[in-house]
Amino acid sequence: MKKFIKTSQSFILPILFLVIWEVWAIKLDNPALVPRVEAVFLVLVQPFNELIGTGTLAWNTAVSLFRVMFGFSIAVILCVPLGLWMGTSRLVHRLVNPLVELFRPLCPIAWIPFAMAFFGTTRVPQLFGIRYSDTILDSIQVGMIFIIFWGGLFPILLNTIYGVTGVRSLWIETARILGASKRQIFRKVILPAALPAIMTGLRVGLGISWMVIIAAEMLPGSDSGIGYLIMYSYELAEMQILVASMVVIGLIGLILNRGLEYVSIRVSRWQSLER
Repeated sequence: MKKFIKTSQSFILPILFLVIWEVWAIKLDNPALVPRVEAVFLVLVQPFNELIGTGTLAWNTAVSLFRVMFGFSIAVILCVPLGLWMGTSRLVHRLVNPLVELFRPLCPIAWIPFAMAFFGTTRVPQLFGIRYSDTILDSIQVGMIFIIFWGGLFPILLNTIYGVTGVRSLWIETARILGASKRQIFRKVILPAALPAIMTGLRVGLGISWMVIIAAEMLPGSDSGIGYLIMYSYELAEMQILVASMVVIGLIGLILNRGLEYVSIRVSRWQSLER
């Protein structure tokens, strides 16, 4: 019973928000400005219906997700090893850190005009000389991938460095006394101890990547994605589609964060036992 009450409390504010929204929509009586909750709900429960000639809600969401995962994967593949290297090597840290500190304050969205001007509408298959591949890769613009990569770069890199440099020296010294090699110390001590911080960086980086792709898809050159759907529905005053798209963005962001949070808890379970 207590668990049910606690779960119910989580729905109080969302339900109250929906009630206020519905009353406001009815009073205003202008669907082109504030759509009814029912109209938004109908869009959400029919994700495979064609929307204003832009594809379905499910397709546009899938395109955005694929773009984010593509760019975010590149950030993970490059930034985690670099962060581990910078955290374990003072020389590498001295060489790379000035560039990190120089570019870190630059917001990913500030790079959007540069990325669009530099990469144009070049798509991933075109990098390999393929004009059309008839796959979802045709919807992935290189400029967007760059923006997503930049969004995940610094949270992943800095948290990885922090995780490595924050490993207790006592653990490393103990491993050395027991005869562990440098490779064994890295694999058995440093990497496991740094994983919680690395996972935090992944969660923050993925959240930023998901936010910036929405902005990137609103710019000229995009013809699909949830961000593009928002801008196009705004131009046609289809506000129920716009709001439904915003709801999907929030839900996807919540799912992605909770997924990585679950993995992070599993990875860092040893921390609670150690305390």
